[in-house]
Amino acid sequence: MRLTALVAVLAGLVALPAALGCGGGGSNGTAASSGSMRTRKGVGAPGAKVRFVTPKEASTVGSTVVVRVKLTHFKLAPNKVGKPAVQGEGHLHFSLDRGQFDHPKYSGANGKEAVKLGVAGQYSPSVKPTIVYSNVPTGTHELEVWLANNDHTSTGVTDFVSFIVKAGGSAPSVPKGSGSGY
Repeated sequence: MRLTALVAVLAGLVALPAALGCGGGGSNGTAASSGSMRTRKGVGAPGAKVRFVTPKEASTVGSTVVVRVKLTHFKLAPNKVGKPAVQGEGHLHFSLDRGQFDHPKYSGANGKEAVKLGVAGQYSPSVKPTIVYSNVPTGTHELEVWLANNDHTSTGVTDFVSFIVKAGGSAPSVPKGSGSGY
């Protein structure tokens, strides 16, 4: 009887982090599918979608990568970042190569905000549907975006794109005011 109770307690302790929504990875919406997201699941965004406009899947770009996403049924709320979650509003979290390029050197003002939040190397937050990554080395890269609630928890809505950086790749058109907005 004691052994059975001990096993039950230990099993509960092992399951506790998953129950709290901690950690990365998983396909149940608690984290981004590639495992890059390390925030817990929060309020959802029923009907919301996010999709990459640029770069296109398998496209070739230069070392400055201008990223644009299209949002559907989700409102960006720059003045509410850090406030309680409200269904259907928040901001974006971008993660290039599982956070490897989510530092100020690569994602500029968005990377600086990531440092302030203590998430540099995980994701770059943005209150605009654009982000610019600079100095990205040649090779194939994977970029993920997810809709985040005001309190930085995940809505469970994500998109993913893979692209190739080549020296002398197509020069991007950097939109005016494409910084983080923070």
